[in-house]
Amino acid sequence: MVDFKPRHEIVSVEPEIAVMVVSNSRFRMLLRDGKVDDESGTLAVKLLRERFERVHGPIYVPNDADIVKAYVRSLSRDFSINTIITIGGTGPSRRDRTVDAVSDIGRELPGFGELFRRLSEARIGVHAMLSRAGAYVCESCVVFCLPGSPDAVELAIRELIIPALGHILSEIFR
Repeated sequence: MVDFKPRHEIVSVEPEIAVMVVSNSRFRMLLRDGKVDDESGTLAVKLLRERFERVHGPIYVPNDADIVKAYVRSLSRDFSINTIITIGGTGPSRRDRTVDAVSDIGRELPGFGELFRRLSEARIGVHAMLSRAGAYVCESCVVFCLPGSPDAVELAIRELIIPALGHILSEIFR
């Protein structure tokens, strides 16, 4: 990994990560059964715990913009979470609200979405253009909005988030 900053400008920040699955069907399942069968959320937590100590979740929320905003704000402000991985709600349909909600309260890091779609295109072809995956800085927290597919979650976490998270947090807290 390339170190872009002089050593004295790098702030070491321990990632405090929450995984949040945005899905009406998973939320209903949680309410009905008290548990959720969710491959993507479980996979995200597993992959992140291989590299980072403090990983929480998955948390399940309905696909509602106001609820997503409230959870992002609360996790960041009230629970000192500095990294949130959202899963789901990044497609082009009217019910996909995650990106809209997070972009309302954060500043976009456009390179994440661009790189994600480029890597996805190599795997799934032109259909990668349907993803609105992105990354945003919301106060002192970085929020990565990922598609709900387990393959997309693994790609984003292994290829983009894990290698860059330390540097991103260093920049946010500098």
